[in-house]
Amino acid sequence: MKKTFGLLISLMFALPAFAGISASSTWEEIMNNKLAVVKAPTVYMGRSIDYTFVCQDGAHLRTIKPVDTTVSRTRGDREEIVVVGSDYLSTPIKFTHVVENCRWNNNQRLCKNETVTGTYPTTVSIPVYRKINAGNQDHYTFLFNKSYTVPQCSSL
Repeated sequence: MKKTFGLLISLMFALPAFAGISASSTWEEIMNNKLAVVKAPTVYMGRSIDYTFVCQDGAHLRTIKPVDTTVSRTRGDREEIVVVGSDYLSTPIKFTHVVENCRWNNNQRLCKNETVTGTYPTTVSIPVYRKINAGNQDHYTFLFNKSYTVPQCSSL
């Protein structure tokens, strides 16, 4: 009986930290919750950018804030990453780009360029997880999916 009562008491103190997060919560509430983990899809802008970090600017998606531009420099036996500037990244919502598609055939690498076309959706479904600390390892429990619509840059 004492063990059950102790378990109930510990659950009462553990749940309030996460009690307000549900599919009806705002994205701001979800993003501000330290135990919520959002696993959003990405947009490719020379590098992968999380959907929650882009806005719609006409027929383009762009980063909400400038991102660092870096270069790698070798100094002796050390390699360091140096920030050389920052700028907004963008990509067309309807894109066409060329990718190199390679395969191996009889120890010979065969490559050909292929044109890829597509459209980035402006509304995506994003899974939200709860982070559970278990000793030295983190575990994640799926909570819900929530619709996310990319905001207009002019509204930010």
